[in-house]
Amino acid sequence: MKSAGSEPAPRRLSAVPTQRQDAASGSSRSSGDGGSGGAGKKRTRYTARAAILMLVLCALVLALAYPLQQYFSQGSQIDQLKQQNSEKRAGVEQLRQQLAQWQDPDYVKIQARLRLHYVFPGETGLRLLGAGDAATGGPDGTLGPSEGSSAWYAQLWSSVTAASGAPVPSSAPSVTAGPTSSATNGH
Repeated sequence: MKSAGSEPAPRRLSAVPTQRQDAASGSSRSSGDGGSGGAGKKRTRYTARAAILMLVLCALVLALAYPLQQYFSQGSQIDQLKQQNSEKRAGVEQLRQQLAQWQDPDYVKIQARLRLHYVFPGETGLRLLGAGDAATGGPDGTLGPSEGSSAWYAQLWSSVTAASGAPVPSSAPSVTAGPTSSATNGH
């Protein structure tokens, strides 16, 4: 017959790990006495449950990586758009101030005199040529239509002949701007 002390206790399968009977009884695996503790079998460090948990954590990290990257990049885009919005608001405020200036009749008169060279009735308008901005024609330094080097149709004709490959004549006919009617000479 079998003695009760020579046979190990039957193992129970449970979700909660329990201490081994060998450790409770004081036997040691390292003693090498060939006990019934399964000394030849190596125990793995991670269980199947720990491996599944690691896989789930890795899946969560991979699933959240792209949305988090998008969240932070959109945060920087939002900051950039807020800065642009504040710049646009400052521009709108400046335009509102200009609009308020243009509502003032005195400001409109000053601008008409400066930009369009208007004069009041009874005043004589003078324009100095060759004195910096007065000779350029416009407030931004552009030449007026009558102050160009040639008339528009002469420039058009030269561009047509250049596009067709024909040689451009060196002396283009000069055209003077302004009315030449005899009715204006009768004053």
